[in-house]
Amino acid sequence: MQTFFPYLHAFRGFAILCIVAAHAWSFMIFWTGGLDSEGLKWLFYLTESLFHGGTLYFAFISGLLFNKVLANRGWKTFFKSKVLNVFAPFLVMTLFLTYLYWDYYLQDAAANGNSISYLGSVMKNLYAGTASIHFWYIPVLMVLFLITPVLSFIQRKSTWLMLIIFLMPLVVSRSPFPDFLKIQSFFYFAGAYAGGMLLGQYLGKVHAFTSKHLSLLIFALAGVTVVITLQYVWDYQPGSFFSSRQSLIYVQKTLLCLLILELFRRKEVYLPNWLSMLGTYAFAIYFLHVEFIGLIIMNIQPYIQDHRTVGFIAAMGVVNLTVGVSGSLLIGFILKRVLGTHSRKLIGA
Repeated sequence: MQTFFPYLHAFRGFAILCIVAAHAWSFMIFWTGGLDSEGLKWLFYLTESLFHGGTLYFAFISGLLFNKVLANRGWKTFFKSKVLNVFAPFLVMTLFLTYLYWDYYLQDAAANGNSISYLGSVMKNLYAGTASIHFWYIPVLMVLFLITPVLSFIQRKSTWLMLIIFLMPLVVSRSPFPDFLKIQSFFYFAGAYAGGMLLGQYLGKVHAFTSKHLSLLIFALAGVTVVITLQYVWDYQPGSFFSSRQSLIYVQKTLLCLLILELFRRKEVYLPNWLSMLGTYAFAIYFLHVEFIGLIIMNIQPYIQDHRTVGFIAAMGVVNLTVGVSGSLLIGFILKRVLGTHSRKLIGA
């Protein structure tokens, strides 16, 4: 049985690029000020419309790879791999980042009249995913892994029920910033994970459908993206449980998933090596990229605050994207060279 699909691996590289891009411009805008000009508003609207929700790709690909690769290896192997390759690096990075920023934890606790311990802070950061602003997704992912046997049972018994789960995010939205980890977020990403499992089960038929209706799907993608952008322009305020924007983003990312996978499948022999490399180091990039982005912003923040033109902020977003990815890759390369396969337990690659 085939266990490695180059175009699926390349899609993982595409996914991590989108996730870093979602942070590259928004952090540059909001960590140095706000939407204080029309140009910056449009930069934010456009980048958010394109990149927000990229973690959905990870949920889709996790479900897809379960069906195509992991389902026949047994539950012991499945859960062992997730503990070693997902939870272990999450634990290591949480320990490291809590230690790195411990002085800030102490200052915040003192300002609020609280007392804290390092161990207690680590435990909170683990279950809440708060060691870094984007770590909230790892507790979600761990829950998805825990419910995989249930979803697998449902899939064997009823494709229609799996379809209902897949469509659930159209009416149940992920929780908005700053509290990303409310209960509905688990349902939202469970829908994408179930969709990935269905995609893995019917991958050939899905590719045939996508190929046959390519123009229609591209037209639908363009229409959905325009509506998402207009919602930003019109200052649409999402609700706490349901957001039509998040529903549209779910549709958009599903369509992009189908289209990019079809494109990569057709061009598999021509896919660049760097895209496959990004796929290999996707989790390392996920865990590390925000630290590199933060380092850039922290060191030039005074200058940025005095030069907040849309052109400069846009260019610095490109710098964030480039350094966030390349810096994470460098750390990944070094650790892999020193530790070999054991580096996966530290940074996921």
